[in-house]
Amino acid sequence: MKKRFLLKYSIVFLIISCNNNGTKSENQNSKIAKFRFIISDTLAYGVNLARIFEYNRDFKENQSSVISVIMKNEMKDGSIRSDTFSDGLTTPFFWISRFKTGKQKIELKIEEKIMTTKEIANDSFSLEIKDIYYTYSFDVFVGDKGYKSILNERLKEQMDKEYAENPI
Repeated sequence: MKKRFLLKYSIVFLIISCNNNGTKSENQNSKIAKFRFIISDTLAYGVNLARIFEYNRDFKENQSSVISVIMKNEMKDGSIRSDTFSDGLTTPFFWISRFKTGKQKIELKIEEKIMTTKEIANDSFSLEIKDIYYTYSFDVFVGDKGYKSILNERLKEQMDKEYAENPI
């Protein structure tokens, strides 16, 4: 019984580290961004929360970034809708919706906007914004209508707490 309990809860969620080696940056000091995701390997039927929980990149003093997640989500009527999620920070929450049960592949695109300021004449500044896109895919299983994801509930609590403490 104890082994079954541990096995059941050891696969409740999946933390995925991704390095995208295919995109080159023009900035000499920049390394390719590293993202770590929290995505359940078993999704509940309907809407599920996920998140980028770590983002690493080396920046110059005059640079900053904003991250967006672009998801193709399935609607109840079977149609697919592209949703973009960003909170103006680098570790946004996002939702994944699936209304078909069984094994599925989810694909998401990360948009990284790197902003670089440069001082120019007459006490002015210029702003350069560079968009870089990363694509990731994950195999998941979507449970039946009765399945409840513990990870989904924990992410919802965390999101509510973080956004209450730091409103957008």
